Amino acid sequence: MTTTLTLLAMLLSSSLEASGQQSTAGTNADAGLLNDGQLHVVLCGTGSPLQDASRAAACVAIIAGGEFILVDTGPGSWRKTVANNLPAQSLSAILLTHFHSDHIGDLGEALVQSWIAGRIHKINVYGPPGVEQVVAGFTQAYSLDTSYRVQHHGDEWMPRVGAGAIAQPVRLARNDAAALAFERNGLKVTAFKVEHDPASPAYGYRFEYRGRVVVISGDTSKSANLARHAMGADILIHDVLAKNLLQMAASNFDQAGNRRRAKLARDIMTYHTSPLEAAEIAASAKVETLVFTHMVPPPSSPQIEQAFLRGVSDVFKGKVVLGTDGMRFDLRPRG
Repeated sequence: MTTTLTLLAMLLSSSLEASGQQSTAGTNADAGLLNDGQLHVVLCGTGSPLQDASRAAACVAIIAGGEFILVDTGPGSWRKTVANNLPAQSLSAILLTHFHSDHIGDLGEALVQSWIAGRIHKINVYGPPGVEQVVAGFTQAYSLDTSYRVQHHGDEWMPRVGAGAIAQPVRLARNDAAALAFERNGLKVTAFKVEHDPASPAYGYRFEYRGRVVVISGDTSKSANLARHAMGADILIHDVLAKNLLQMAASNFDQAGNRRRAKLARDIMTYHTSPLEAAEIAASAKVETLVFTHMVPPPSSPQIEQAFLRGVSDVFKGKVVLGTDGMRFDLRPRG
């Protein structure tokens, strides 16, 4: 009987969250992560634009000093955020590295579902110039949804003031400079330029908290500027593309007469980083741990996994991790 009641409660909670009713969403979340003095990193999406049933698209959660931040909100990532018991109602900021669809597709869901979970303030969404257009677009797309929920439940329970987001463009004084996104409760977040043309400017982000440093590359080709701003990081989370496999795919497309797919495969290689190039960046920056994410093609077999790791340890002597959805790193204060 107890098992049946528990199952019914879980189903009801999920149903109410989806419909916008008052629910228990977030009550089982690990709110203790917010103020335990550590810097927490949770990979909520390690996939790419290519389909991968086991991975959501790009998303990393950073939790420290009472702040719960998402870096990118790729399609499927909000479900992974909730599945990892992160405190949805405490979402305090979103950072976008750039505006490709696999990095922003779940922005609307992150905003509305954290509001449903109990968030009562608008979310600041930081990113390169252009973030204003992205936020305005999602705000317009979800405006009817917002009105329905306020009308249905009343402003006391679904306060309109908490719905939506405020765009916060971060501008760099120079291409090699960093710019402060924000600094609160001991957590400092800076943005810097990476190389992802024609998606430009594209940013990486550096997080500093109580002597610990985490850097997220966003999407980039090999970038000396990234190496400079990742200097001394405990963790560098870097996108990678197995260029040798993509080159083989492009050649096969050519042989099959599919010139369009061959061109797309070759174009992709021009604005992403190979595993060996990411290893060179990590070695140059003297980081401790290198985490691969946004892996193309999806590492769906041991053979493809090996393609991402082959030769990397010859270049970078630190720890190398193939990121998976739900992977978590807990960094205790240092110094």
